[in-house]
This record gives sequence, structure tokens and C-alpha cells, in this order.
Amino acid sequence: MHPSRILKHERVRSAQHKILFNLPFWISTGIAALISVFYNKLFMICETWAHTQAHSSVILWTAPLAVLASFLLGHFISRESIGSGIPQVVAAVELSQENHPFLKKLLGVRMIFIKILASSICVLGGGVTGREGPTLQVSTAVFYQFSRLWPRRFPRPQLPAMILAGGAAGLASAFNTPLGGIVFAIEELSKAHISTVRTAVFQAVIIAGILAQLFLGNYLYLGDSNFGTLPGEVFYQTIIIAGIVGVLGSLFAEFLFRFTTWRSQKNFWLKVFLTALCGALLSLTIWFCGPSTIGAGKTVMVDLLKNPTGPVDPLLPIARIFGNLFTYIGGVVGGVFAPALSSGAALGQYLSSLFGFASMKLMIMVGMVAFLTGISRTPFTSFVLVLEMSDSHEIILYLMLSSLVANFSARLISAKGFYEKAAHGLIKQNASAQPITETV
Repeated sequence: MHPSRILKHERVRSAQHKILFNLPFWISTGIAALISVFYNKLFMICETWAHTQAHSSVILWTAPLAVLASFLLGHFISRESIGSGIPQVVAAVELSQENHPFLKKLLGVRMIFIKILASSICVLGGGVTGREGPTLQVSTAVFYQFSRLWPRRFPRPQLPAMILAGGAAGLASAFNTPLGGIVFAIEELSKAHISTVRTAVFQAVIIAGILAQLFLGNYLYLGDSNFGTLPGEVFYQTIIIAGIVGVLGSLFAEFLFRFTTWRSQKNFWLKVFLTALCGALLSLTIWFCGPSTIGAGKTVMVDLLKNPTGPVDPLLPIARIFGNLFTYIGGVVGGVFAPALSSGAALGQYLSSLFGFASMKLMIMVGMVAFLTGISRTPFTSFVLVLEMSDSHEIILYLMLSSLVANFSARLISAKGFYEKAAHGLIKQNASAQPITETV
């Protein structure tokens, strides 16, 4: 058969169509993963410097300056970058159904640069923030921008599919948790229409995971956690810890939402004053609670899991919770995802010590799942993330139980999670495609 006839064969043309249809997902994922690796390296350098200054008085004045600088960068250059990034992605998924004009700002190129720069500056000065939520928004923006640039003569991917895949790929590359990316896309981002885009999500997650491992190695976010034989009483202990921490996580989320919503309605100079006040309160928290306050909290989690029965510092939960609280409500560019995990870990250790529970290592991980569930109201994502980050499959039932208990107890405070409510507020605020005042 002549080569030209082979190229025109129905099966060959069908294969070409499928390749061209999936090609934008593959290329977008590759670019997003490389940016995520760069962001990870930059953020780690900044956080490491902050830790080296943790015992110095320098951090007491760099922390409020960093919070203020992060807010001002976001306010004057890209207000869509202010906040976690996950509410913005949730909002983008909903707005993508009609290709809303606000997407051009919400997922703009300017936002990408400011999201990375301002969050890195925040943690450089000692702010308590994370890069995981911002990575989701950055990754989603890459997918969105590539969908706009994709040549019209080729099969054009559906915008909702690109945005959904971008969010999933962002989470997978941020935590090196491919399964967590898929579950998050199903549970938080997609709601009803996952069946139409599942292939794109799976492809994006797999490619992002492979590229992240290629450059960062096949690492576990929290290291390898091994558990021995657990006594029978850990079931009721899990329920107790998860119930308490779930309520605390929900209270934390409710305050974040109400304060940031109230703050977004104020004028610029009042926002500056509130940011300066929050920076001062952050410095007081660092001075009162110690250097464990600063940073995203990964080192806190790793240290607790390595030595769960070590000395219990009652100030550690206060440091992690209030450090992240004052940083976030200061209007910075940065997230609460990783700080929420570290807050839960500190609460899990402290409460298990207070109640005399023996399996403190397990309770630390239960606290991580429960606090994140209380904030996000995504129980399956929470336990899958912690499971993948630590490779602790022998305690999967306890993590599942803790996520369900925390989700139930958190509903006593609010029926919806922080990300969902913040996303709906963002959509409502920009329904007419007018410039936003501030992102929560």
C-alpha cells in the first residue's frame, strides 16, 4: 500500500486525531511539572534560610515585612494571586463551563509569576504558609494558557477538562501523590462531571508524577513511617482524636473565611493596617512559641513522626495554628494546605499525650488527616494524601476512619469546607467580570 494511502486510512487518521487531542494535555503537564519543580526548589531555599535565622532576632522583623511585601505584590500586580490558590481553582472549574472572562485574570500569566514570587518572599521572611495550594493554581493556569494558544486547526481540548487536569496535576506534583491528585479532582474539583474528563486527569497526574520523580527522585513527602502491632483500643482513640481535631480544623476554616471575606470589603489603607497588625502578631507568636512557628511545617511533621514519643511541647500546636492564621489573614500569597497538616500533627501528638494514648505516632497522622478534613471537607483526599506521603498502608483503616469522623464532627461547625465557600464567594464577587477587590 502506498504511504499516502496508509496515512489516509481510517484507523491511522483516528489514531492521529487521538494523539492531537491528547497532546495539549501532555505538553501542559510537562510544562506545569517543570515549573512545579522550580517552585519547589525556590521555596525550599527560602524556607531553609528562614530556618537558619529562626533563633535570631532578625526573624522578628523580617516576618512582618515579608507578610506586608507579599500582600503588596499581590494587591498591586495580581490580586487574583492573593490567598491559597485552591479556591481559585475550584472557581475556575465552575467558570470554565461558560469560558467566563474572569478566567483570563484568575489564571493569567502575571498571576503565575506573582504566585511564585510573593509566596516565596513570604516564607523567606518567616511567614507560615505553603506552596501546595499555590502550585495548584499555577498548574491550572499553565493548562488554561496552553488551551488558549493551541492551534485551531488541531482538535481542541475542552476547557473544563484542561482546567480540571491542571488542578489534579498540580496536587500530584506538589506532594508527589498521583493517587491524591486523582481523588482530589474527583472529590473537590469535578463534582458531577468527572466521567467526561477522567482520561485527561489520569494522564496529567501520571505525567506530572513521573516528571516530579525524575527531577526530585522517588521520595516520600513525609518519609517512610513503619508501624508495629497496634492494640485494639486505637479504634476509640482514633475516633476521639479525629473528632476533636476535626472540630478545631473546621473552627479554624470558619474564622479564615469570615475574616478574609470581611477584610476583602475594606479600603486599601485599612488592609495595609490589618496586614501590619497580623505581621506583628506573627512576630509575637514566633517570639512566644519559638522557631517551630515558621515555615510550611514539613520539618515539624517529619520530626514528630521520627520521634513521636519525644518531649511534647504544648506550645507547638499554638505555634502552628496561630502562625498560619496570622500569616493568611494578613492577605499574603500562600496556602494553608501543608500548614494544616503540620497543625494536625502537632495537635495529634499533644492530645494523645494529654489523654495518655500509647500509639502517639498513629495519632499524629490521625491529627493530620482530621485537621485537613476539617478545613477542606474532603475526607478521601485527606487520608489518601497522608497515606501516599508516608507509605503507611498498614494503618489505612485508621486513616479512613479518622477522615470520616472528622468530616462528621466538622459539620457541627459548618456544612461546607473553606475552599468551597471561598470559591463561591469569589465567583459571586466576579459574576459580572468586573475587576476583583481582593481574593480570599
